[in-house]
Amino acid sequence: MNRVFLIAIFSFLLLLPISHASEVTSLESDGDVGYRQVGLMWSTDIPSEEGTIFEVWISNETIIEISNATKHSLVRVGNVSNLLQPGIGEWYDDCQYSIGDENWNPVYRELDGTAVIPPGAIGVNCTLSGISSGLEIHIAVLSINPSGGSILSSSISSSSTSSDEEIIVIETSPYIFAIGSIALSIFILLFVLRWMDYREGRTTSRFAHLYIAPAILALSVLTFYPVLYGIWLSFTNADQSHLGDQSIIGFDNFITVISTSGFLRVTGFTLVWSVVNVVAHIGFGLLLAIALNSNDLRGRSAYRTALLLPWAIPSYISVLVWRGLYEPTGALNDFLGTDLNLLADPNGAKIVVILVNIWLGIPFMMMSISGALQALPKDMYEAAEVDGISNFSRFRYLTLPNLKSALVPLSLLGFIWTFNMFNVIYLMTDGGPNLDFDGPGSTDILITYVYDVAFRDGAYGVAAAWSVVIFLMLVVFSWTYMKKTNATEAVT
Repeated sequence: MNRVFLIAIFSFLLLLPISHASEVTSLESDGDVGYRQVGLMWSTDIPSEEGTIFEVWISNETIIEISNATKHSLVRVGNVSNLLQPGIGEWYDDCQYSIGDENWNPVYRELDGTAVIPPGAIGVNCTLSGISSGLEIHIAVLSINPSGGSILSSSISSSSTSSDEEIIVIETSPYIFAIGSIALSIFILLFVLRWMDYREGRTTSRFAHLYIAPAILALSVLTFYPVLYGIWLSFTNADQSHLGDQSIIGFDNFITVISTSGFLRVTGFTLVWSVVNVVAHIGFGLLLAIALNSNDLRGRSAYRTALLLPWAIPSYISVLVWRGLYEPTGALNDFLGTDLNLLADPNGAKIVVILVNIWLGIPFMMMSISGALQALPKDMYEAAEVDGISNFSRFRYLTLPNLKSALVPLSLLGFIWTFNMFNVIYLMTDGGPNLDFDGPGSTDILITYVYDVAFRDGAYGVAAAWSVVIFLMLVVFSWTYMKKTNATEAVT
């Protein structure tokens, strides 16, 4: 009876299907699919079962076991109903699968980029990236079934044989010709002026114009020519798709600038950013300069040195430190016991970048105004003190009027600098939050948005038009400011 029972059990077990890993039976490689890339195609003996994982291992020597190899990537077999399916060319390492009908379909991707193929696939074709060019490598595929069993395929050798893509060579002869023409014109002009001055007796030096020639030439080549070229570029359709092959399109770029989503918003914030910073720089700089200029203050040199540190330290280091302080896990939240994320809030980010730039700009204004204060005549204050004039009256009627020759050009220079202050916005928020595809972010100012247009969108003509608009804004402001404040007369 027991023997009959054992035979029945054994027969039943023989009739059960045996589950095993989908073994890789064919492995092929192609080293000519791209620079630092290798193509790898494998097929399995049976359709892949859900839960199976194919791991790709690479090594500098023949792979006998995975202990001497490095895992490059993996492909998982599973449910693909809710996953994205990027097309060929949309992922850095394209992979395709086949279910045996000779059609290849792009694999699906999880959120972390893991490749997923549906159950039943019997072939996979992948492009392996990050392979050293010209170096022979060995590749094997490890098949792991849902129960944990694994089978390592045979090892094959391959190497990336494709060369790097040829760099587009831009025709530089027109630019060299333009720079050469500028240099030649400058030398001819200076020679003619020297001859005329020497002939009419206005100078006795034969080499006066030769002395200023290097400065004039440097300004012409490094400043005037790029500015004029940028203005010309603003009337063309130049972009990264056809470098050096642009054509004149008139005022289309300026129309694009004016019609850009958020044009008024970014211009308004740029003005707020500039005015608030300059007022704070001048105000706090003046107060600190007056305090440090007092004869009753001991250790003035130590205070000046300490207050100069924000300006002496490279600004990008200071800005990155401030950014770390304002991060959700930064020191500000640790100190206050809060979970603020100011950089992710539009209004909070605006306040933060303004405060950081105020902190960075005060030392320069403080030292500049301090130098101007020390140049004021001491006897003027001594006479006011004898007459019993209060400190506030001395500041209002003596200090401020005599500092006008310094404050007016300093405020103008500070406005121009702040208007074009790029690094604080770029390093703190990169123009965000709320970055749009067709407009500026919440903390973008004009100069940071122009950077995005030029180097992220590749629209060089539109970016040049933005630059011309910024230049015209500053020219109008500077001219109006000088006329209203008599800045030129104040300096003289």
